[in-house]
Amino acid sequence: MLNLNRLHILQEFHRLGTITAVAESMNYSRSAISQQMALLEKEIGVKLFEKSGRNLYFTEQGEVLATETHAIMAAVDHARAAVLDSLSEVSGTLKVTSFQSLLFTLAPTAIARLTEKYPHLQVEISQLEVTAALEELRARRVDVALGEEYPVEVPLVDASIHRELLFEDPMLLVTPASGPYSGLTLPELRDIPIAIDPPDLPAGEWVHRLCRRAGFEPRVTFETSDPMLQAHLVRSGLAVTFSPTLLTPMLEGVHVQPLPGNPTRTLYTAVREGRQRHPAIKAFRRTLAHVAKESYLEARLVE
Repeated sequence: MLNLNRLHILQEFHRLGTITAVAESMNYSRSAISQQMALLEKEIGVKLFEKSGRNLYFTEQGEVLATETHAIMAAVDHARAAVLDSLSEVSGTLKVTSFQSLLFTLAPTAIARLTEKYPHLQVEISQLEVTAALEELRARRVDVALGEEYPVEVPLVDASIHRELLFEDPMLLVTPASGPYSGLTLPELRDIPIAIDPPDLPAGEWVHRLCRRAGFEPRVTFETSDPMLQAHLVRSGLAVTFSPTLLTPMLEGVHVQPLPGNPTRTLYTAVREGRQRHPAIKAFRRTLAHVAKESYLEARLVE
């Protein structure tokens, strides 16, 4: 019988590539990880790893087992979720991670409704950008990750992740209510100060691509991932920015307008494949979807 914890270590080594990274991810010592990997080789009876210099690599058989391990762990998660789904009570601790704009809008209402309906369920929230959130999900440190995806972006999820769509959120151009930048359109933003996310985040990368397709490089004078700070800079007449429709109720004192082609960001929930039947996850997704629908309708009315 293969040890599940050792299979998890194998899965992490496949994902991260070094014993040091696995040890840091799982809060073990390097020697403990090495020992468990050696025991896994002994359990299965074939050589799974080989050294080249100071580095450790998979053998062909190690690669085969690592690939199969994803399906094994998903099947175990599925079995656990099915057992829990047969119970009538939704309880336990659900760890959720989200990026900032959903923490401003959907998450608080959803959690309040969820805990009111299921008093034995405790929801823990952490704030992480999408890429980091999905890594936490793959590492089994959180149960649900809230994600966003922008047009033409390479999807961050893979076969190990089960993704469920919340909705498509139209992106808007946000300019000051008055002053020289008020009411400017996208083609007119050349050399205009822009407040956006850093380019290594999905929203920031998307704005750079959007401006380049419009024929210019964005003049980024304020780089922040805080949407409320971006809005404040626009309200102060210092810059323009781009915002999802969902945040419209919070954008007082500014001018908002649609963008050419009506681009949208895709909002979704992500869980590890096999866990989608877990009762707490099902309840969270269902509640969040209801809140998302209400919030989106409210935002469109404000817009």
